[in-house]
Amino acid sequence: MSLKIDDIERVVLLGGGRLLLALARWCQSEGAPISVVTAPRHAAETIEYGNSLDEILSSENIPLLVAEDIAAREVSEFLGDLSNAFCLSLGAAWIFKDEVINKQFYGRLFNLHGTRLPQNRGGGGSSWQIMMGNRFGFCQLHLVDGGVDTGNIVKSEEFIYPPSCRIPKDYDDIYFKRNLHFVIDFIEELRQGGVDIETMKQTEYFSSYFPRLNTKVHGWINWTDCVMELERFICAFDDPYEGAKCFWDDQVVHVKKVCVDFQDQSFHSYQSGIVYRNNGRWLCVCAVGGSLIIEEVLDSDGKNLIQKIKVGDRLFTKTETLNERLGRVVYTPVGKKT
Repeated sequence: MSLKIDDIERVVLLGGGRLLLALARWCQSEGAPISVVTAPRHAAETIEYGNSLDEILSSENIPLLVAEDIAAREVSEFLGDLSNAFCLSLGAAWIFKDEVINKQFYGRLFNLHGTRLPQNRGGGGSSWQIMMGNRFGFCQLHLVDGGVDTGNIVKSEEFIYPPSCRIPKDYDDIYFKRNLHFVIDFIEELRQGGVDIETMKQTEYFSSYFPRLNTKVHGWINWTDCVMELERFICAFDDPYEGAKCFWDDQVVHVKKVCVDFQDQSFHSYQSGIVYRNNGRWLCVCAVGGSLIIEEVLDSDGKNLIQKIKVGDRLFTKTETLNERLGRVVYTPVGKKT
């Protein structure tokens, strides 16, 4: 399908997060008219220096509307005529229906997706990529068509996350820089005369979908996993999240800063989770296929308990808790659905 866009007069950003904020600031600095529509849960999200997205945008005089329903009349009145606008969704919390896409956005609503399509549709971000061992990153701009990340791909750029990337914060920092420049380049191209692009239809039989993750629900550690899967799982819920969790001495603790080691002996699966060495700075813990070195075991106040944990203690997760982590979490514009 051919997509032709003449030079644009304004930019509309829909969604939330620090990438949206950075793009809004760039538009304002370039003199490009900018409007932002966000959902209540994104508006309240802390972005920088303890300030929420709506507080920052309001303080910087960037036009903003917080809306639970993207199809509401207040949204169309706030945005006005979008025939000469570039409209971009950045993790938007709403479901865009065909009527809204075609009537309000003239069939030209774009979405930015940070993983390969159609293989990695859905949410979960870098956590799924870390668990699966994926090192390829993507800047993918596609049209919104009413499905979940199913629209034609407009522009795509592939890159590799360096070996130093191990936890979500590492991935997110690289993603932020690459996608910021990617979107800015596209906007500048539109402003300098427009584009005439042949979009690419997604190949459906290659598709896969992964749902959103929530650390509080899904972050329970299964100590019977092999040591490599343990490391990936724990890394997947590390900073900026609260950390994967389990029990120690009947209290819930959060585990961060882990790595695999194969120098010590192999262990039986029944030994998994037993602390066999503690030098006061890190723990050596039995796992299937090797050792897990842990530098942070945090209590509910964020205090590191390493020096209190004794050799012979076991880190464990209750069976009923492991079953609960298999549930699916759904988010609405106002937050997590209960």
